[in-house]
Amino acid sequence: MKYENITYSHEHPRIDLSKGKNDPDCLLNGYTDCLDELKEIHDKSVVRWVDCSNHGIGVDWNNNKKIFEEVGIEIINSTGFYKTPFMPAYVTTSTVEELASIMLADIAKGAKVIGEIGTSNHEWTADEYKVFEAAVIAQKKTNAVIITHTTLGTLIREQVDFFLANGINPKKVIISHVALSKDLDEIRYALKNGFNVAFDTIGKTKYLEDSVRVDYIKTLIAEGYTKQLLMSMDITRQSHLKKNGGVGYAYLVDTFLPMLEKAGVKEEDISTIVSKNFTGILEA
Repeated sequence: MKYENITYSHEHPRIDLSKGKNDPDCLLNGYTDCLDELKEIHDKSVVRWVDCSNHGIGVDWNNNKKIFEEVGIEIINSTGFYKTPFMPAYVTTSTVEELASIMLADIAKGAKVIGEIGTSNHEWTADEYKVFEAAVIAQKKTNAVIITHTTLGTLIREQVDFFLANGINPKKVIISHVALSKDLDEIRYALKNGFNVAFDTIGKTKYLEDSVRVDYIKTLIAEGYTKQLLMSMDITRQSHLKKNGGVGYAYLVDTFLPMLEKAGVKEEDISTIVSKNFTGILEA
């Protein structure tokens, strides 16, 4: 089955985590490093990416524009701050209101997403919490989508409870990397409370076999959550590219979607997840 108008809900057209990780592999630019792969997936009906890079990790809107002009993939721009220790130093010294003002200025210039904003592994640092508080202010003023990062799927429940306590519409929030929790009940907690969740580390079998992701998605579809699920790959390293021995961007379309079909997931449900759900979140 060939699906149309596919959105990758969590990617990084340009990302630089090389200093924080002390690893040059973690500097990746789609325009200079793998334009051929982007053209390949565009030919396979991938028409939109959500850019989850932001201040401090190499976001470049001009780069996004060049990719669109040369490849045809629309890129949704984001604002915000990632997580400790990858945020600019001024996050520590700024007030919540000052950080919210930065987000609001970016949204006024065209950003449609606040993200990815993250929590650490089983820890929510003071700076991370400040960023989430700023995101609440900016979201309520603009109705922008919020995309969060959960490190290895931890603190899903805590993020859900935070947004509910602060009056954020769960339909406008996507919680990322949830499969890495290896806990369906944690994922269900987000879904039952109306949040969207992203299976956006597809192909990263170092953390979890894709067969498990297939089982999780199939189960959640059967439970009625099709319209709250998203998919992506979150490619962030040179070594993830096909030319460097990685799975490459086309893996989701060429390999993972057929895995879902083989497991008995209906084509209609797959199409809803990859082609319709992000638009629905934008419009909610």
